[in-house]
Amino acid sequence: MAIQIFSNLNYPIGNIINQEMHEAKNVQIAVAFLKYTGIKVIEKSMKQCLDNGGSFEIIAGLDFKTTDSQALQYFINLKKEYSKVNFYCFWDRKENKTDIVFHPKIYLFEKEKETTGIVGSANMTKGGLMTNFEVNTVFKETKPLYFSQLQAIYNSVKFTDSIFIPDEEYLSGYSDIFKAFSQNEEKAKKDLGLQKVIKEIQRKEEILPGTVPSLKSLIIDIIRKKQNQGEKFVQLQNIYEELEKIVEEKNLNYKMDTFRNTVRGEFNKHENNSNHPDNMHLFIRSSEQKWFYSLTEKGNNYNGR
Repeated sequence: MAIQIFSNLNYPIGNIINQEMHEAKNVQIAVAFLKYTGIKVIEKSMKQCLDNGGSFEIIAGLDFKTTDSQALQYFINLKKEYSKVNFYCFWDRKENKTDIVFHPKIYLFEKEKETTGIVGSANMTKGGLMTNFEVNTVFKETKPLYFSQLQAIYNSVKFTDSIFIPDEEYLSGYSDIFKAFSQNEEKAKKDLGLQKVIKEIQRKEEILPGTVPSLKSLIIDIIRKKQNQGEKFVQLQNIYEELEKIVEEKNLNYKMDTFRNTVRGEFNKHENNSNHPDNMHLFIRSSEQKWFYSLTEKGNNYNGR
């Protein structure tokens, strides 16, 4: 094992990332901010990795201000060119069930006989990788210990329903918002038309494919199953119990101490008569039996994450 600490002032972390990527068979990256300028720093070594049969995966945070639309377009296009590219975005919403603010900078490289993990302050921007005052720790191991711990942390974010795969339609809306924020952030925040676009792409985020099913899709599946067995309305207690079994079996990343509150929150948000601004009108509450639920037509036809 070798552990080293670098600042960009003595040796840019972008140089180390490029060196590791040349020989890697598997690359995983999670960064809060992603810019096209950062992609250009690693592009040559990334494509060499892919051309050699390696895989490349990245999770990027979105905030309409730092992660630029050109970077999103780059990875959407790269996925079409290489089958072993996975590009995910983290939906950093205010009502996140895990209370996560997405802010990691993790770089993982698996080679034939060695692993390298990097963790520190560097986002995938040209400044973060090359010129900013950043500090990062590099772990090189033949028997992965710190690498395994970093990968477990990476997976704890990857396998949540905050992760989604952006498409061209999503990118179009994101690009409009990013441009407006870049030109005048204060004006953009007050622009009612732009706020409507933000709401629209946030709804899109809820139904785009991801790595795990969302809680609402799990609820819908349980109600559908019970209705196929002859139950018109399904008791909330039974839904709790079925969901908790699924979460345990699939090792989904939910906060179990508040899990039932979160489930009730999904019903309150998407119940047909709810006034919640993001209501998708998926559930019907029984007027005859307390805490019994069925599906609306939209709920029956729901096929999102």
